[in-house]
Amino acid sequence: MIRRSRAQSSSLFLMELILAILFFSITSAVCVQFFVKSHLLVQKSKVLAQAVNECSNIAELYDTSDSIEEALSLLEENYPDVFVERGIQSAAVIYYDAAFSPCQKGAASYFLNAAFTEENSMLKANIKVTDSGDSVVYELNTDHHVPRRTDYEER
Repeated sequence: MIRRSRAQSSSLFLMELILAILFFSITSAVCVQFFVKSHLLVQKSKVLAQAVNECSNIAELYDTSDSIEEALSLLEENYPDVFVERGIQSAAVIYYDAAFSPCQKGAASYFLNAAFTEENSMLKANIKVTDSGDSVVYELNTDHHVPRRTDYEER
C-alpha cells in the first residue's frame, strides 16, 4: 500500500506541475502580445511625431514668405530633393525614407505633399504626410495673411 500512495502522490504532483507550466505559458503569451502592441504603438507615435515636425517646418517656411513663388524658392533652398510644380495651384513633394530623412522618389517610404494657393491677401497651404500605402499620417492646413505694403516699405 505504501507504493500505491507514493504513486498517487507523484502523479498528483506531476499534474500540479503541468498545470503550473500551462498557466505560466498562457501568461507569457499574453505578455508577449502586450510587448508587441506597445512596440507597434511606439513606432506609430515616432512616425506621427516626425510627420508633425516636418509639416510644421514647411508651414513655418510658408509663413515667412510673402508669395507662393517666394515660398517655393525657400523650399528649394532648404530641401534640395524637393519636387516643385509651379502653376495656378503650386505644389511641392518631398520624399522621405523610413527614418524620415529626405531621399529620392525610389527609396521613399513617406511623402510630404504641400499644395499652395493664394486668395486675395491670404496665402493658404494644405500640407500632408502620407505613407507608401497612401494613408494619411498627418495633415496641416495653414493660412497666412500678407499685409499690403507701400513702395518704400520693405520686409
